[in-house]
Amino acid sequence: MKKLLLTLLLAVSVLSSTFARANAPEQKHDIVILFTNDVHCGVEDGIGYAGVAAYKAEAKAATPYVTLVDAGDAVQGDVIGTISKGINIIAIMNKIGYDVAVPGNHEFDYGMEQFMQFSKELNCGYIAANFRHSPTGRLVLPPYKIISCGKKKVAYVGVATPDSFITSTPSTFKDKDGNFIYDFGGENNGKPMFDDVQTAIDQAKKEGADYVVLVAHLGEHGKIDKWNAMNLVANIQGADILIDGHSHEVTPSLIVKDKAGKDITIIQTGTKLSHLGKITITPKGTITAELIDKPHPSPDASTTQFIADIKEEYTKALAMPLGTLDFPLVATTDTGSWLVRNGETNLGDFTTDAIRSYYGTDIAVINGGGLRATIPAGTVTYSEVLKSFPFGNMLCVGEISGQTLLDELEFGANKLPNNYGGFLQVSGLTFTVDTTIPASVQTDENIFFTGVTGPYRVQNVMVNGKPLDLEKKYSVASLSYVLQEHGDGHRFEGISFFPVNTIFDRDAIAVYIEKLGKIPAEYSNPQGQGRIRIK
Repeated sequence: MKKLLLTLLLAVSVLSSTFARANAPEQKHDIVILFTNDVHCGVEDGIGYAGVAAYKAEAKAATPYVTLVDAGDAVQGDVIGTISKGINIIAIMNKIGYDVAVPGNHEFDYGMEQFMQFSKELNCGYIAANFRHSPTGRLVLPPYKIISCGKKKVAYVGVATPDSFITSTPSTFKDKDGNFIYDFGGENNGKPMFDDVQTAIDQAKKEGADYVVLVAHLGEHGKIDKWNAMNLVANIQGADILIDGHSHEVTPSLIVKDKAGKDITIIQTGTKLSHLGKITITPKGTITAELIDKPHPSPDASTTQFIADIKEEYTKALAMPLGTLDFPLVATTDTGSWLVRNGETNLGDFTTDAIRSYYGTDIAVINGGGLRATIPAGTVTYSEVLKSFPFGNMLCVGEISGQTLLDELEFGANKLPNNYGGFLQVSGLTFTVDTTIPASVQTDENIFFTGVTGPYRVQNVMVNGKPLDLEKKYSVASLSYVLQEHGDGHRFEGISFFPVNTIFDRDAIAVYIEKLGKIPAEYSNPQGQGRIRIK
C-alpha cells in the first residue's frame, strides 16, 4: 500500500512539474533595447559614448537580454570621423558593442567602397530591407536580424532613407557612366520601400519572431513626407515599435496607426547623444519606450580612454592656428537650430567669398547643408575648420547661363521659410526671395530638380552689381557635390566645366583665413551682408 501511495505521489509530482513548466513564463526577464541615432561623431557630447557603455552595463546587470541599436548617421559630422573617413567611429561602436545598425544617408558620404568597408569592420554589420543593387535586384544588406532573448525572439528590420540620393553624395550610387545602380525603393511614392519592409516583417515572423522592431533612418517632420516614418507605419502591419532617425527630432512617443489600425510608437533621440533611447519589453509582453537625458554618473572608463587614445593621434596637428576672429561665423543658433539653411549668414558669406577668391570666378555658391558648424570667436584652428566642413568635398569650376543660375537659386529657395540643405549661400550676387509667391519648382521621383512652372520667388538678381542677364555665361565655383553630383537635388543644367586644380573645401577656407590673418569686421553681422533678402 505504501509503495502504491509513493508511486501515486511521484506521478502527481511529475505531472505538477510538467504543468508548471508548460505554464511558466517563457521570458523571465525584461528585454531591454538601448538605441542611438544621428550621433554625427558627437562621441563626447551629451550622454557620450562612454555614458552609453555605462548605461548598457547597468542594464545588463538587471537583465541578460540587452540589445544596443544605432539608427544611422554615426560616422560623419566632426573631426574624429572626417580624419579617418569614419573608421574611428566604427572602432568606438565595436568597443561599446553595438548589436544592430542601419545605414543613415551620411554613412555613404565617403563613397560606396568605404561604406562596404564599414559593413565589414562593424562587428554587427548593417541591415536594410530596402537597399538594393538595381541591375540584379538583390538586397545589398540583410533585411533584418533576429536576436533570441531566452525563448523569445526579437526581429530588427532595417529601413534606409530613399533621400540618400540627394542628401549624401549622389555619385556614390552611380556607375562610371553616371547611371544609378542602387535603389532604396523611393519611387511611386515609396511603395517599393513599403513592400520591402512588409516582406521583411513577414519573413521574420515566419522565422519565429515574437516581436518586430523597425529601425529606420527616415525622419518625421521636416523630411520628405512620402518617405517619412509616419507614412511607413501607415503602409505596413505586423511591427510593434519604430526606432527612427534622420530628422534630429527628440520624439519620446509619436503614436501612428499601422495599416491594420494598430497603434505603433515612433521614438527618436535627437542628435549627438542628447538622449539615449530605451525600450523595455516585459515578460508579459508590455512594451514601453522612454528617453534618457541625463549623463551617466559613472561613464565607462575604458571607453573614455579608448576615445582619448584616438584623439591624441591627431589633436596636435589639428591645433595649428590659421588666424583670428573677433566674432563667430554662424551656422546655427546657440540652441543648434539651423540658420544656414533658411537665410544668409556670415559663415555663408565668408565661405563663398573664400571659394570665389581661390578661383577668381564671377560667382560662388555653396549649399547650406554643406556648412555644419559655427566657427567660434578666437584663434581659428584647422580643427575648427574641419568641424564646419567635415565632408571632404572637392571644389570645381564651371560656366553656366544666367537662366540656369536663376533656376538654381529658385530651387534652393523653394522650401523657404523652412530649412533646406539645398538653400544656396552666395558670393558675387544679390537677390530677393518673395515667400508670398507659392513655390512652383518641379522635381522627379527622386527629388532632383526638373524645372519651374510658375512665377519665380527669386527676383532682382544682381551679379557683381549688374542685373542678371539670362543669356550671358557666368563662371561659378562651388563644391563638386553641388555642381557635378547634383547634391540636394540641384541640376545646374548645361554647365561646362573648366580644367582647374581642385582642392578640398576646408583647405580653400584655411588658405583664405591664413591670407587674411584676422578676419575683417565686414563679416561681423551674423545675418551677413544683405546679399539675400527674404520677404
